[in-house]
Order: sequence, then structure tokens, then C-alpha cells
Amino acid sequence: MLLGPIIYDSKLALVVDDSKMQCMMLSVLLQEEGYRVIIAHDGACGVAMYIEHQPDLVLMDINMPIMNGYEAARQIKKISHGSLAPLIFITSMDTDQAFIESVDAGGDSILVRPFTPAVFKAKIKAIQRVSDLYSQIKILQQEQQKDEELAEQLLTGVIGARNYAKDKIGIVKKSAAIFSGDIQLTALCPNGDVYILLGDFTGHGLRSSIGAIPLAETFRTMTKKGFLLNEIIKQINYQLYDLLPADLFLAACFVRVSSNTGSAKIFNAGLPDTYILSCDQLNKGQIKYKIGSIHPPLGILPELLPKTKAGIYAIEKSDRIILISDGVIEARNSAKEMYDIDRLEQCIIDSDFSQNIAVLIMQSVNEFCQGNSQEDDISIIDVPCNLEQEAIIATNNNNDKNDYSIEETIDQTTINEKITDDKTIDDNILAEHSASDDFTVVDFDLLAPPVWFWQLSLYGERLGQVNPIPLAMNQIQAIEGSGEHWHSLYTILTELFINALDHGVLELSSELKNSPQGFVEYFTIREQRLAKLIDGFIDIQLSYHLLDSGGRMVIKVKDSGKGFDSLKAFKNNSISLIEKKTLSGRGLELVNQLTETIEYQDNGTLVKASYVWDQNNS
Repeated sequence: MLLGPIIYDSKLALVVDDSKMQCMMLSVLLQEEGYRVIIAHDGACGVAMYIEHQPDLVLMDINMPIMNGYEAARQIKKISHGSLAPLIFITSMDTDQAFIESVDAGGDSILVRPFTPAVFKAKIKAIQRVSDLYSQIKILQQEQQKDEELAEQLLTGVIGARNYAKDKIGIVKKSAAIFSGDIQLTALCPNGDVYILLGDFTGHGLRSSIGAIPLAETFRTMTKKGFLLNEIIKQINYQLYDLLPADLFLAACFVRVSSNTGSAKIFNAGLPDTYILSCDQLNKGQIKYKIGSIHPPLGILPELLPKTKAGIYAIEKSDRIILISDGVIEARNSAKEMYDIDRLEQCIIDSDFSQNIAVLIMQSVNEFCQGNSQEDDISIIDVPCNLEQEAIIATNNNNDKNDYSIEETIDQTTINEKITDDKTIDDNILAEHSASDDFTVVDFDLLAPPVWFWQLSLYGERLGQVNPIPLAMNQIQAIEGSGEHWHSLYTILTELFINALDHGVLELSSELKNSPQGFVEYFTIREQRLAKLIDGFIDIQLSYHLLDSGGRMVIKVKDSGKGFDSLKAFKNNSISLIEKKTLSGRGLELVNQLTETIEYQDNGTLVKASYVWDQNNS
């Protein structure tokens, strides 16, 4: 029953009372306050009319047939889905127990008969003010939610859209709230290595995501500039410690995939185990390595714990690396059981490795939880270990001079070298390395004066603490601006510096790198010798010479090592690469392809290289 004139913008009140007289009296008073009124004479009918009309106010008697007022109130509050339609109990029972039971049933107020019209209208105005305030809050919440959803879309776009190899690296994420505290980043290093980061900030929601943008920018910028993994981790830890409040920190796992060297470098700080998986010909996998956390989450300590190093693991190109946040293993079903590690590992073993493992794990978690509410953000990353070869090609195909693959054999390249120690050139070696007519020798002494010059010398323990390549590249780009051709220069500088450090100062043998497992041993010995290094030096000099179109960078790297027979080294390296006997030596071959000319002096302890680019084609 609907009483009163139809005024569509007025509020609607529902009166539930088995007394027709009481219904009529309350209706008149409500109409005087501007309400339209509908009437029900028992609790069950009142619930049905509430569902149908969704009134703005409910007046409820307590003692009624079929369903009393308490039960009707409970059902109305249950189906109101958090909206506030104030419910006032109208009763003649003036007792403490009646008041308590009214509140327990969901009543927002109680009015005891007899009352005057003035008291009734005052009660309605008071409860309506609360209702209006609640409505305003709901509107603000809806607007805030829309803003948050838009901000989350923009944040996800800014962070995720710039990830490297999105079509190759499987990323699955499921937020517990609009904003996620998890972050998934992938980036390409100039030398072709691929860096991956899975991070999990404390908690979830907007507060937990405030560190995402500075974290992403630091990770990408430092990776692009060629910083080493440990340098990136160190800087991110310092930045988070400095920027974030004390109770907000980042559990994270960092991965560097270098499939060309057959190795992965992994640093786990507070996340569940990271898995390296091997795959057989039937696309079935086994767990090859489990890499647990070796450091507290980042942002807690001002500096990384001393002597904490990323682990180095031998990988095959068919291997996969799986990273997960703790939301995976802590997901619960309706019985409050956790998904846990055993189910995760069984899912991995049972998976078809021809598919995206991250998707398969997420499907398994969803089936286990059976729609139970999610308590934490979930992230899974599936990294194939055959990324680096593609990365090198993608990085260098932008340079018109350097359209190559490091898998090309030696007779497809041009290697220009001048050995000034002996003042002779081995004609046989030169014939092997000069497959085209473009062979030139640059006389460095006859070059015009450079337009600028840069030099850095590192001594003793600083050789293990400072990576000079990003410093050099920052200097170059600060003066000459950015450009794709700097990728090739980065590769040249990196290889020459690493050769000087590893084979010169540290006296490491390349023969260790004859297998993927040998690479792991090589890096282990390298870190041990760097930790004990107190002597030795490396001097790097760059001089920039203008050309009609583009420029020439002359690079000189001098080390304190014992030197080597460069002609013999080139010859042995050429034979090994042609016959594919070893994994080592590819860096040297890469430098030979990229440089205009390269020469060794002082028994191999001084290398001079010339890199030329055409500005019109860069």
C-alpha cells in the first residue's frame, strides 16, 4: 500500500505494524515531513516490500504475526548490502531488554509510545541527518574508488607497459585490493642480459604501492645504463630505506639471465623460494634448484648485509625460472587450509612445460581456494632461459654497422688488429679474420686532437667495488646525448674492462668457461679473488673525435696484469668459435665485430680500440 501524493524526488518510508491505526498515524506524520509512505502489516510482508521498493527509512513494530520485528530487521539489514536505510523500532515496551534486543537486531534507534508528534518529527530529522551523511560518504567512496581504479590502471600501465619481452616472460598477478603491493619488472641490459624483479611491499592496497614508481624507475634506469645486479640491489635498498616509513619495506627477488654464458644470478631477499626448472623432451619438468631467501627484505637496513652475495647457477636454454610472492603459498580455501609449498611444487612437476607455467600455477591456486576471499596479492613470473640471444640481436640490430649474431662463424666477420709489440702482423691470422675488403688500420698517433677526453683509474680493492662502465656511459651521454649506437659502445667497454680485470689483474683462465657448470666455478673463483684484491690497477681512457657525419671514440684500457700472446689468443679463439668447442671467447669476437680497429700493446696489457658510427644512420 502506497500512501501520500506521488512526488518522485521525495524520500520513501516503509511502515511495518499490524495495527492499522498506528500505520495511519505514522503515515500522516511522515507525509508532513515530506515522505512517501508504503505499509506492511507483518514482518514477512515488510521484508518483501523492502526488497521491492528499497525505502529510505523503515519504522518497525516489534510484536507482529507471522514474523516479529526483530527477525524482520535482521533480514532487512542482511540484504541491505551495507547501504543505510535507517530502521527505527516503534514499541510500547519501555525496558532495557527491549532496547538491547532492538540494537542486536540491527535497529538504528528506538521510539517508545506514547510520544508527541514533535518528538516523533525530531527523531526522524535526527536519524535522517545520519542517513544523509552516510549517503554523502557513500558517494565520496564511490568517487574515490573510481579515482583509485583509474590511478591503478595508469600505474599498471606506466610500470607494466615498459617491461621487456612481455610476449616471452609469463607474468600473472591477482590483487587483493584495487592497488597491489606486488610489482613485476623486466628490463634489458645493454650487453644482452635480462634482469627480472619480483617485489612484494608490506601489506596490500594503496599504501603498499607508493614505492612502486621510484622502484621501477631505479631498476630500469640502472639496468639500461649497465649497472651490475648487486649495484642495482644496493641502490634500491638505500632508496627504499630513505624514502619509505619504517613499517613499509620490500621483499624481493632479483634475477639476471645470461643464457649465452649458461648462468643465472639470483638474489632473494624475503620472498618464498625461487625455482630453476629443467625440462625434458616430453615437456615435463623437474626442480633443478631451489633458491631461498638470503637477506632480509629491502628497506629495513640502511645497507645490505656484508658478505651477502647473489648466487650463480648453471642453466640450459630449455630451463625455466619461477618466481612467486607469498600470496601464492598462503592462499586459503574455505576450510582455512593454505595452498602451501608442497601443492606448489607438485603443480610445477605435473605441469606441461610447453605452456605458461605461471598461468597453470594460478589455475591450481584458484581451484584450491574455490572462490574463498583473497587475503594477499598474488604474483607469479615464468622466465624462459633462452632470452639473452634474442636480447643481443634486438639490442644491436638498431645499429647499421652491427647487424650480426654472435653465433656467426669467424669467416663471416671482419677483425681488424694491429700488434705493435712485434711490429708485425701474422698474415695467416689476418687472412682468417679479413673476409671482406673493408679491412683498415687506424694509426692512433695521426688522429686529430679529440674534442673531449675522459679518464678513470681504479686501484686495488676499488676494482671489486666500482663498476666504471655506467660512469663512462653517463659521461658520454651527458656530453653527446642519447643514441642507439651507444649500446654497441657499452658492449665494447664492458668486454674490454672485464677482460682486463678477469684475465689481467685477477689472472683467471678462460678455460674454466668451457661449460655452463664451468661458468659457475669461474664466477665463484672471481668473487673470491676480488674479495682479497689489494694490488693491481686498470686505467680507462676515452677520447672523442668528430667526423663529417658521426664520430669516432678511441678507447684505451691498460691493466697491471702479466699480459698474454695476443696473436696466439686470437688464433685459438677463432678455431674454438668455428668448431664450437667452448663457450668462452664470444665476448672478444663480439668486440672485434663492433670495432673499426683493435690493437694490443705492451704484451697484451694495453688494448686500443676505435669505434665509429654514422650519425645519419644511428
